Amino acid sequence: MALLGWFDTSELEDFGTVLANDLARRFPPASEARTDTGAKYQLKVILEGLGARAVRFHDEKKLSVYKKAKLANVFKWRLKELGYTEGFVDNATKEIVNRLAAN
Repeated sequence: MALLGWFDTSELEDFGTVLANDLARRFPPASEARTDTGAKYQLKVILEGLGARAVRFHDEKKLSVYKKAKLANVFKWRLKELGYTEGFVDNATKEIVNRLAAN
């Protein structure tokens, strides 16, 4: 029975989607065009917060390598669906993955 739990990613998928939706709510795809320092700082703060939430989720759920990768992919795919550019998606996902890996 424990083996089936290892492959159950529904809660993880929901969390990854919530993270991406929160980013889109706080820094919409149209904001990507902004190059001012305020926008860069805003994005940095948002991504740090999302990374901290991902780390707390990891600590609570004890994510395996497979589940960490799944979380990153769900986050990435949702950002693409929301209309972010490829470069932005890669950078945002990298920030989340780096926080998870450093933990």
